[in-house]
Amino acid sequence: MQLKKGQIIEFDIHAIAFGGKGLGKWKADGEDHNGMTVFVDGAIPGDRVSASLTRIKPKFAEAKLIEIVSESGDRVKPRCPYWKECGGCTFQFMNYEKQLEVKKQQTIDAFERIGKIYDADVSDVVPCDDPFYYRNKMEFSFGYDADMKFALGLHLPGRRYDILDLKECHLQSEKSTEIINVVREFAMSKKWQPRRYNAQTGYLKSLYVREGKRTGEVMVNLVTTENVGKKFEAEMNELAEKLNVTSVYWSEKIAKRGSPTRIVEHLISGAKTLKEDMELKNGDKLTFEIMPQAFFQVNTFQGEKLYSQVIDFALQDEHETVFDLFCGTGTIGLFLAKHVGNVLGIELNEDAVNVARENATKNGVFNIDFFTGDVSTVLKTVRQFPSLIVVDPPRAGLDESLIKKINDFGANRIIYVSCNPSTLARDCNWFGEYGYKVKKVVPVDMFPHTYHVENVCLLER
Repeated sequence: MQLKKGQIIEFDIHAIAFGGKGLGKWKADGEDHNGMTVFVDGAIPGDRVSASLTRIKPKFAEAKLIEIVSESGDRVKPRCPYWKECGGCTFQFMNYEKQLEVKKQQTIDAFERIGKIYDADVSDVVPCDDPFYYRNKMEFSFGYDADMKFALGLHLPGRRYDILDLKECHLQSEKSTEIINVVREFAMSKKWQPRRYNAQTGYLKSLYVREGKRTGEVMVNLVTTENVGKKFEAEMNELAEKLNVTSVYWSEKIAKRGSPTRIVEHLISGAKTLKEDMELKNGDKLTFEIMPQAFFQVNTFQGEKLYSQVIDFALQDEHETVFDLFCGTGTIGLFLAKHVGNVLGIELNEDAVNVARENATKNGVFNIDFFTGDVSTVLKTVRQFPSLIVVDPPRAGLDESLIKKINDFGANRIIYVSCNPSTLARDCNWFGEYGYKVKKVVPVDMFPHTYHVENVCLLER
């Protein structure tokens, strides 16, 4: 049967593809083939759906959900009233145990389909103790809703300018929600103007809220363009008194054509940094002082579980020298340094390296060195030979030339921390060509109610 765009079909969902779309098979009555693969948002295994075709290819089709004809037993009532339009928690209508099952299967599928590795030992996903209120950092945008009313919240999916005006959010904390509502009311009372990029007017850009989940400290950072009124700083002082938090910053983002974008930070009240502690299951503990623009793992408690898994893999053998590649602000390397002879960290971002060095000094860790630059380039100058290499690359993963360079060091073990199962599986296949075998994969649920899953993978030569 010839399919057409706009045609409404009914079929069962049997899986979820990486990216969050429900996946099913459809075929017309009387056809004897296996059916056309169809992807549709908002559906989970066990649903029977009615959907309108939006894209048709020779081997698959995409469709827009029209109706849930019969519901999966794994559907639950979402806690958040905005979940459907917001798009931030696309799995919130699925019970948490099923979410973990889906993420494990997505990891297995990636290894088999992309990595051609059919015997990877993938453990159950390490769950989040509380799948709500788990983020320690959120960015909320100023703007206007679809009716051009003042809004402070999150960008609507697929809408460049429209902002969903949030009165509550279950990702960070009740305190965060309180801050959003106080700032919105204050901004409207002072007639502050959100930036309208399509009209080049206004100046309010975004509101960042950071929390120390273990320390209880809270940092608020309000970001604007440079073109604010003369009263703005005085009004920011007034707002800071209403917020009652550890730190309040106002940051001006200065963007001029032909010049690099600059951010000028003004500490309005409170402490210069936010303190956060991380404690691993073996008792290792580090304290971090976080500046407004600094990167820090956004899920403190799951970050502890992830780093604990790295340490577990590392301590299966003794190591004199360890490389920590794409080390960021040095968190993994600093924990490793407590158990090995010395650590060498490499990171492209200079600001992150500066923070890493400060973290090392403040925590009394002196057997670690950090180098700034492209990992491949810096490795050409290194004369040490590690027995363990830890890599934690961006979502795009590694490339073949870097994998070859890593292999040249002859490390017995590689611990690969990945936020993308697809590129992890691909890279493990490349490592396999140099004699490395996947020994164990441990998925960690860093972001409940989303399709994202982090993995800690141990490879041995």
